[in-house]
This record gives sequence, C-alpha cells and structure tokens, in this order.
Amino acid sequence: MTLVNETNQSVEYWITCDGGGPDCGTIEVDGVVELPNYDNQTDVRVSFKPYGTDAFSIEIANTGDDQQVELAVVAE
Repeated sequence: MTLVNETNQSVEYWITCDGGGPDCGTIEVDGVVELPNYDNQTDVRVSFKPYGTDAFSIEIANTGDDQQVELAVVAE
C-alpha cells in the first residue's frame, strides 16, 4: 500500500486492520509512504488528519490546467 500527500501541508495518518496495526506516522508535503506489509490485508482502514491542526486548509492561488490537490491510498 502506498500513501501519497499532495495537499501542500503535512498530514498524519493512522492505519488499522484485522490482521495488523495499528500504525501511524506523518507524510510531508509531496511525500510518499510505502507500507508493503498491508498489501495483502483485508478490511484496512486509513485515516488522515492535517498535522498540527484540526482541519485542512488548502489554498489554490491559480485554478489553471494541470493543478490538483490529492490525498491518495494506492492499492495495487
């Protein structure tokens, strides 16, 4: 499992599942966390929270083409 942070602010994550965890950490801006031990687990739950605050505050100065804000859990 891969966690990706493209929100322009650091985020904290928590993972729980029936076969392992809990697990937690911080993902920096534009950061990626590889967690291969969750690749074959079932009922995996992932939570995200902005680091140091209770709410995401995302500002996009220009809404031109090819811009995105994304938190992603990538399962392959």
